[in-house]
Amino acid sequence: MLLEFDGTFIFALISFIIFVIIMNLILYRPIVKIMDERQKFLDKNKETELQSKQKAADVLKQKDDEILGAKLEASNILTESQNEVKLQKESAIKAKKDEIKEELIKHSDSLKADKSNIKNQLKTEINDFVKMTVSKVLDENIETVDISEERINKAMEGKI
Repeated sequence: MLLEFDGTFIFALISFIIFVIIMNLILYRPIVKIMDERQKFLDKNKETELQSKQKAADVLKQKDDEILGAKLEASNILTESQNEVKLQKESAIKAKKDEIKEELIKHSDSLKADKSNIKNQLKTEINDFVKMTVSKVLDENIETVDISEERINKAMEGKI
C-alpha cells in the first residue's frame, strides 16, 4: 500500500492551492481586515473610555476641591464675623465703661464741690452762731472776734 502519485494527485494539489489562493482573496483577507478594524475600534473605545474616566475623576476632584475651598472660605468668614462681633462688643463695653467713669468723675467732682460749699457755709454759720452765742452770753457785740478755722474743723468733727 504505497501511495501512488498519478495525475489526480497533482490535479487535487493544484486545485487545493488555487482554492487556498481564491479563499485568501475572497474570504481570509476581508475577514482579517474586518478583524483588524474591529480591534482598532475596540482599542479606540477603550482609550476613549479611559479618557472619560480620567475626566470624570478630574471633575470629581475639582468638585471636591471647590467644596473644600468653599467650606474653608465659609469658615474664615464665620471666624472673621465672630472676631468682628467680639471687637464691637468689647468696644461697646469699653465705651460704656469710659462713659460711666466720666459720669462718676463728674459726680465725684460735683460732690466735692458741694461738700466744699457746704463746709464753707457751715463754717460761716458756725462762726456767726458762736459770735451770736458769745454776744448773748456776754451781752456785748463781738463782731470783730474771728474763730480760727482749726477750731471750726475740730467742732465739725466733734472733737471739742
